[in-house]
Parts: sequence; structure tokens; C-alpha cells
Amino acid sequence: MPLPYDINDKNSILEFADRLSGKSLRDVLPANLTKQIDSQLISAGNKGKFGHKVEKYYFGYEINNDTEPDFPCGLELKVTPLKSLLNGSLSPKERLVCNIINYMEIINERWETSSFLHKNREILMLRYVDPLDSTVSQLDYKFLDVRIHNLITSDDLEQFEEDWNFIVNKIKFGNAHNLSESDTKFLGACTKGADSSSTRRQPYSDEMAMQRAFCFKTQYMKVLLNRSPEIFDLFKTL
Repeated sequence: MPLPYDINDKNSILEFADRLSGKSLRDVLPANLTKQIDSQLISAGNKGKFGHKVEKYYFGYEINNDTEPDFPCGLELKVTPLKSLLNGSLSPKERLVCNIINYMEIINERWETSSFLHKNREILMLRYVDPLDSTVSQLDYKFLDVRIHNLITSDDLEQFEEDWNFIVNKIKFGNAHNLSESDTKFLGACTKGADSSSTRRQPYSDEMAMQRAFCFKTQYMKVLLNRSPEIFDLFKTL
């Protein structure tokens, strides 16, 4: 069955994604499909990654851990939550996790041609409000913002490059096991795995290091949110 957008055309993908703005999955998906998803959510206790449901049921592709961007045109899809504060405002709920850091390979990369930049150069970012209430079905989470974030043309490129180089240099000195998300300003190296047993080999050291992924730190997600005042306006109307 053909997809309702062109996977090779960024504008086509953005236009399709923008249909979610101000709406929920229940608003845009066929009733027979939402009934099926509702049944799955009840069975799972309304758990499971919401972003995976957006990928599978709205954009029509299966979840993957590919090193390539999600769409052949170079776009990477990221679904990221906001939360409502007691004062009625909004805040990012969490960091935005990107690709796993391969300690053994990244020491041979340069920033300009890095695996991180290849996958995350342009992110189709969908921000939604997490009600923080398990009785609210994920099908009813409301999307507040849909946009393409281009890291190359952003004002933050220099800081991202500085952060990336700091992380990579630490790995080159055999200190991957001492990495901390607090090392850097915008681009972080966050832990990624079920528990402390999720470790990987690192170069120049026999010590196993916690598995980590690059991430847009919560601090940076707040910067992006504050640059988008229209999101607050839409939130007030929902």
C-alpha cells in the first residue's frame, strides 16, 4: 500500500507530519485502527514508546536502529514530549536521545563527516504534551509542534561541534568509562541501556564503559522551546 507522502521529498513529509499539529493520533487515524491500538494499549497497561506508535501507525514504517536517517531524503524523525508545569507553562520532559556511540569507531571520525551528523543533521521534530496520567490513552496525546530542525543552519552548530569533540577526545584518551552527560553544554553523552550491565568495549583501555548515546540535552531542548513562542499559544487553546 503506497504511503500518503513522498519519502524522498522533505516538503511532502513535513506537510504530512504537520497534519498532526494540534491533534492526536485518534484524530487522524482510521477508527478501526485506533480500536486495534486501544486494545493493545489496554493489554500493555498503556505502556510502550509513544514515538514507535507514531512511526508505525502514522508514518507507516517499522521501527529500526539503522545508522541511516529514517527517510531517504535525509530526515530523521524524533517524537519528543513536553510537560505542563504548575504555573500553566511548558517545559521539555526529557532529553532527546540520538544514536548510540560506537567507541571503537568514533575515534576515526571527524565532526564534518561524523555518524552523528550524518543521522541527525536534519530532524523532523514532533513535540507533544505528555499528560503524565496513565489513565489517558497515548492515542489522545496532543501534538503541539511539527518542524524540521536543521543543525547545520542553526545558531548552535559551533557549540555542538565543540561538545562532540570533547566527548570524542575523552574516548581517545581511554576515558569512555568516565564520560558524563554533565561534561558538555548542548550535545550530551547519556547512558543508554537497561541497567549498569549495559557496557561496551572502548579503545585504549581494558575497562568496560557504560553504553552511551548522543543526546540533545534537556537544557538544549529548553532553548529550542523558548525559541518557539507559538507552541505556548497553541497549548493555551487545547
